[in-house]
Amino acid sequence: MDLDTVTVRVGEADTAVNITVYRNLLSDVSPYFRGAFEGSFVEATDRFISLTDVTEQTFRMFLQWVHTQVHQHSSGATIPSPVILLPGSTAKNAGNTTTGPVELQPPHRTQSVPDVGFLPDDISALDELGGHQKRWDVEEIEGLYLKESEWINGHRLSLLSFLRLYVFADQYNVPQLRDDVLTALTAQSISWSWWPDIEREMMESAYAKLPPSSKFIRLLVLSTAYCWLSKPGTCSATRLRTIKEMNEDFAFDVMVVQNERLKETESSEGMPFWLEDAMPNSCTLHEHLARDAANCRKRIRDQPYIFIGLIEMCAQDDLSIAEE
Repeated sequence: MDLDTVTVRVGEADTAVNITVYRNLLSDVSPYFRGAFEGSFVEATDRFISLTDVTEQTFRMFLQWVHTQVHQHSSGATIPSPVILLPGSTAKNAGNTTTGPVELQPPHRTQSVPDVGFLPDDISALDELGGHQKRWDVEEIEGLYLKESEWINGHRLSLLSFLRLYVFADQYNVPQLRDDVLTALTAQSISWSWWPDIEREMMESAYAKLPPSSKFIRLLVLSTAYCWLSKPGTCSATRLRTIKEMNEDFAFDVMVVQNERLKETESSEGMPFWLEDAMPNSCTLHEHLARDAANCRKRIRDQPYIFIGLIEMCAQDDLSIAEE
């Protein structure tokens, strides 16, 4: 077991903090960190790296995700209730946290739960539209949306937390985290019957920090085209004009999907008309650079706590931001 440590400084100069981390935890999941700490760069000699464009909270969320890869949890297999986004909520899954400073937990796999490889093969994964996870009634969610302004803001902030994690994974080459963020966000959206809505800050940040071909942006495009433009009582043309005023690139991508969907109703070409056909699970969006599709599906099905943890972390992050 490699217990060599490195120091990561995160944040801008006036708010920067140093975090001590086991080197192999970073190297195992990121070619960027592997090259920095195991190559011939000064970071390898000094065992120190500065990430001025990363907040402390985002980096600690990343570390928590890293630890869930090697520390299995016996709980946290159910997607939390949407009320987790409300201040004072007790909806968080008990037991789905680790103890002590997360960056210094020994990097070994525990044996506290049964081998997940023996789970029945017919159990569906939490990111499948026809899966076994509890799905909240749309009217229940709309009730929160209409009556709880704090929930609306909480949902917006949690989506930005997902985006920050994805941007971190994109900048520092953590391919599995990119895929996992998409799985967690897809699973949450399915369970809550509430997909990412059109929001200016989200779109501007995504297009400013990610390449246009990003899978995160693709999820936002599909969500908008299939869920929000098709919502009963919604004028698609009016919504598209609103989107165009916010971000012309995003509006163009949404219109392309809409045109492809309409083409599908007339021929066998184009995009599927229904979301469950266009995106039966999150692997539709994955890069599969860390795991192939078959192993990815097995991991999502057998290790749901990884994605539940991401959902809970982003919810907790939004509450912290709201308090500030």
